Amino acid sequence: MIILFTTPSVTLPMPIVTVSMYSGRTQREKDRLAETITEDVVKVLNVDKKEVVIVFQEASHGNWYVSGVRV
Repeated sequence: MIILFTTPSVTLPMPIVTVSMYSGRTQREKDRLAETITEDVVKVLNVDKKEVVIVFQEASHGNWYVSGVRV
């Protein structure tokens, strides 16, 4: 799904950042990471904080492969 926000002259997609990582991080760690990413996206893309969406996708260690080999 793509979510859009509208300015008077332009319609742009809101920034959506997806973070893929091993499961097991605490909620506080994810909160802190989301806060930091949001601050950087606001600075770099010059958007409002409320427009930034962070999505965490977590998977167990057995679900990650590099070059066809499980890590």
